[in-house]
This record gives sequence, C-alpha cells and structure tokens, in this order.
Amino acid sequence: MNNGLQFLDILIFAMVAGFLLLRLRRALGRRTGNEQPRQLLRDNKKMQDTVVEMAGPRGAANGRSDEEGPSSGSGLTEVKIADPSFDEKVFLDGAGAAFEIILGAFAKGDKHQLRGLLDDITYQSFLKEIERREGARERLETTLVTMIRTDITEAKMVGASAQVTVKIVSEQVKVTYNEADEVVAGDASHAATINDVWTFARDTRSKDPNWQLVETRAVD
Repeated sequence: MNNGLQFLDILIFAMVAGFLLLRLRRALGRRTGNEQPRQLLRDNKKMQDTVVEMAGPRGAANGRSDEEGPSSGSGLTEVKIADPSFDEKVFLDGAGAAFEIILGAFAKGDKHQLRGLLDDITYQSFLKEIERREGARERLETTLVTMIRTDITEAKMVGASAQVTVKIVSEQVKVTYNEADEVVAGDASHAATINDVWTFARDTRSKDPNWQLVETRAVD
C-alpha cells in the first residue's frame, strides 16, 4: 500500500515538473544548441524606481545623423543571417530592461556596473558627466514614470558586429538639486515625454550573449 502511495506521489511530481518545464520552454523559446544565445543585457536585481537623464549625445557615430535611420527591414535580415537566434521581441524586451538598468546605475554613480554595460567611448562620456555632477555637488533625480514604447529604427552589420538602434519613448520627472537640496533645474510636479535613441552592439562571433550600449542621443 505504501509503495503504491509513493509511486502515486512520484507520478504527480513528474507531471507537475513536466508542466513547469513546458511553460518555461514556451517562455524562453526552444534552443537547438547550434545557435548563439539571444539574451540582451539583463539583471536579476529589482529595477530602481529612480533614474537619471543621460549625458549629452556622443555624436553621429558610424555616420548616423540626428534623423531616424532608414527602414530596419534589410538590416534585420542581415543581423538574423549572422545570428539566426535573433528575435525582435526578445531584443526589445531586453532593450527596455537595459534602459532601466543603465539609467539606474547612472543615477547612483555606479561606475563598476556601467563599465560592463557600455563600450569604452560611451562609458567615458557617462563617467565625465558623473564626475561633473560630483564636482558641482549636485544630484539629478529622474523618476521614470512609464515606458511608453520601444521600436527598432535601424539595424545593420558592421563586419561581424550586429548594431541595432532602438527609439525609446518614456515619461520622466527630472529635477536637479544643489548641495543645500535646493532645486536648480526641473519641476518635480511635471512629467515630460522623452525620446531617446540608443544603439546596442554585439560581436556575433562571440559566445557572450550580452549586448553593449555604444551610442545614445535624444530626438524631438
């Protein structure tokens, strides 16, 4: 009798485990073992509620102007040829997560975390702004009210590097305080719609699935 109950318990456990495994595979997608991982920048820690405005644009890197790039259609095809596991929805989900992570790290002045998420030139731009803020004894509080939308505006291959540009529209409340906690810029009662254009890049030959932020700029 006990053996029968034990067998029933094992059977129920196996059914539950199988159901959970099926749900997990549906959520993450099926892997064959031959393709490159398709993760974007990820962080298991809880996202910060307070984020800050980024430093000014780095410039029109790779020949890009301040206008939105051309249709991403043909470029996405090139990226998918180089990385068959690339998926637009998964990428955009990751881009939104990366946006919050990077803004949060910038707000805290977390240079160590930023170092792993940005390329060298972009990191130096962020570092310069963090040090300027520290020198002026100012703090910039930017509350991310909501993420309105994320859209891929351009994609291309530069050698073996996949580069994907995303327009991120969000609502933020931005206020700058001085050492005496006096407001020197911004309005804590006003949420502004911010249009950011961020470009992420990844070497498709690498086993590292993570993308790095290589350019930021703001558009009207």
